[in-house]
Amino acid sequence: MSDLFAQRAPEWLAAVARRHSRRAFDGRPVPATSLDALEQVCAGFTPFADARTVLVREPAVDVFTGAIGSYGKVKDAPHVLLFIGDERSSTCQWHVGYVGEAAILEATALGLDTCWVGGFFNAARTSKLVALGPGERVLAISPVGFATNALGFAEKGMRLAASSHGRMTVAEIAPDTTSGAWPDWAVAAVETARLAPSAVNRQPWRFRLDAGDLVIARDNAREMPKVAKRLDCGIAMLHAELGARALGAERAWADSDSGLDVARFAIERQTP
Repeated sequence: MSDLFAQRAPEWLAAVARRHSRRAFDGRPVPATSLDALEQVCAGFTPFADARTVLVREPAVDVFTGAIGSYGKVKDAPHVLLFIGDERSSTCQWHVGYVGEAAILEATALGLDTCWVGGFFNAARTSKLVALGPGERVLAISPVGFATNALGFAEKGMRLAASSHGRMTVAEIAPDTTSGAWPDWAVAAVETARLAPSAVNRQPWRFRLDAGDLVIARDNAREMPKVAKRLDCGIAMLHAELGARALGAERAWADSDSGLDVARFAIERQTP
């Protein structure tokens, strides 16, 4: 576990319940002190070699597009987060989701608004905002700024469409929890993961216990063309880790590429 994770974990956990996706911003620039704090997390939280987050303070072009024409387009965001993965690595998708969500929760803790955008951005324009290394691609982005006080018509429509299925229950994403045999840290992990954002609120993660480890898997092998389910799973994994740590469970995520499995959360030790 990195020192930065240990330092920021309580703030990120508190931000989980406060985070809401917003697409309409008032255009005000974020104070430099807040941008500095966010940039420090982006630069400092790099547990994986194939994933990183970059804060673009002053994007020179509008990189956002709409779901249909301009419908649902992010508007008037003064800053942009870029979530970058090295596609030469088979694990980059969940790694990007994991490190990217740390930046999202840090922004929330700083009083800022964000929104994961995986499909509706101009890839050509976005790639010009950052120097990409061999194999790297911007997999998703997020606006950063202050949202307007009221939800606009398009924003309400996008939220309604995304939440049409509601949030799944703990029993739906981890059926075995109904047995009553799960340890408290594992239940807390799943409860916190349940609040994670995902593309069109599809919640493609499923959890099970295996030899004392918490395993996260995709719900099925069907994929959308724009956003990989493994990226969504990475977002949920950061949430799960925060929930488990709150009950004293130390973590060690290990990659797993067996069937639908994404990773295994092996508990190293537990504190009283």
